[in-house]
Amino acid sequence: MSAVPSTVVTTATAVTCGHLAPVRNTPAQTRVLAGGAPLATAADQLVVTGCPGVSGSPPCTTVRWTGLASRLLAGGVPVLVQAVPPAGPVPGSGVCAGPPPTTPLVVAGQLRVTAG
Repeated sequence: MSAVPSTVVTTATAVTCGHLAPVRNTPAQTRVLAGGAPLATAADQLVVTGCPGVSGSPPCTTVRWTGLASRLLAGGVPVLVQAVPPAGPVPGSGVCAGPPPTTPLVVAGQLRVTAG
């Protein structure tokens, strides 16, 4: 869990796998919003769509986000945070299930709401 102030990830945050395929966030909660978009939580499903992968390897399929707010919850579940302000593309706080590179990229996101 993150104790350093970080930007909050929402369902509108643009994330890709390391091969630049988009990551679709299916939110587990839709009540707590930032900028009109639901806050992303540890219960969300982050699915990679259309990853080209690398020759001879299967494509990226999912992302497991590792940056979690230590004190901010939505629906009782920790909110996803991004340690580096998403002025994109920057490395994301997660791991892709797929061939290297396994670090997701945050292409764009909100900068106003932070959490520790």
